[in-house]
Amino acid sequence: MFTHILVPLDGSEYAERAVEPARSLAEKYGARLTLLTVMVRFPVSRLHVPTLDQGSEARGRQSLKEVRATRLGAASVPVDTVVQLGTPAESIAEFASAAQVDLIVMSTHGTTSIGRVRHTLGSTAWKIFQDTPCPVLLIAVYRPVAQASSCGMSHILLW
Repeated sequence: MFTHILVPLDGSEYAERAVEPARSLAEKYGARLTLLTVMVRFPVSRLHVPTLDQGSEARGRQSLKEVRATRLGAASVPVDTVVQLGTPAESIAEFASAAQVDLIVMSTHGTTSIGRVRHTLGSTAWKIFQDTPCPVLLIAVYRPVAQASSCGMSHILLW
């Protein structure tokens, strides 16, 4: 059913929560797994840079290497890592289309939502949901009851 699964990562704990479900699906279907980070031009996290020079790319690769080591260990499926410069949602959608990704697995929120999770979907997740040619599996970010909105959210949303 799936041959290529993409996990976009932005350096946040929230984004990394998508790695294990993606790994499980990749192992079940014998799919290739790609971890992608997009280095963007505006200051939001440690992965945001003005240009993708060798140092910036090395930081992105190091970040993906750490995620791969801590979250995937000895995965029994092929795992690729990709670092790109651009705007997150657009870069993820372009990569998914060009690489013929069958499924994107990502968290509902990432770096820009830390400490202010109030909406069902973060802006990048919403754009990905609208702009990609493949299904998107969203891993919900847990919220304390005091911050939960009146509209409930299940643990995993599948579109």
